[in-house]
Amino acid sequence: MFTLKHENRIGKSLSLLFFIIVIIEVVIEFFFDKGLLFFFKPLLSIGIMVLYWNMSKKRNWLFFIVLFLSLITNVLFIPNTQYLLFLGLLVFLVHRILLIYYVIQLIKLKDYIPFFIAIIPFVFIFFYLLLISTGIDTKSYVLLVFQNILISVIGGLALSEYLMDPNKKNAWLFIFGLLSLTQYFIVFIEKYYLSNLAPIVFRPLAMLLNAGVYYVFYRFVIDAETNAMKNIS
Repeated sequence: MFTLKHENRIGKSLSLLFFIIVIIEVVIEFFFDKGLLFFFKPLLSIGIMVLYWNMSKKRNWLFFIVLFLSLITNVLFIPNTQYLLFLGLLVFLVHRILLIYYVIQLIKLKDYIPFFIAIIPFVFIFFYLLLISTGIDTKSYVLLVFQNILISVIGGLALSEYLMDPNKKNAWLFIFGLLSLTQYFIVFIEKYYLSNLAPIVFRPLAMLLNAGVYYVFYRFVIDAETNAMKNIS
């Protein structure tokens, strides 16, 4: 009992520290200080990895790989150059594939029909945005096609699982999917529609959503692992 209470206190302290970092990061994004961004942005991924290490009984290596790839992507997106943006999309592609594989493992997907139906609206939305976009080079365009498919898969998984079985674990997955879709939409709009205007609200908002995606994904994984351990016992 003492150990459990001690772990909970550490978890709450680490969560508080994570959200303090998020607030600092929002301020930095608002003023767009690249030097500080290169320091603080990786701390979001690292903070969630520390949280997971403290709270998880399984400590699945896939979780750390997925978060590490996301860390690299975020760093590559900071300079906002065409070459690094392409590299970021490439790393992000691998990140998405592993993340989807990991989520499917955790939810133990069995019924594929609701999943495929749930994907359809997301595919239409993101491919419509891609088709009306201009100024995207061929390499980035191909990567964005795959990115659109993968984000649609995440949205389909989150929506279908929650509608079929609305429990706490799937609620976290649904929130994760919703935040991921919103974040992807905002980043897509900023990078390929309003890149010349660079509205000051987009970067802090995208960062806030990014932090939310991290934290909610962590909560989903912990709930999924806890449920799996209960089913075994």
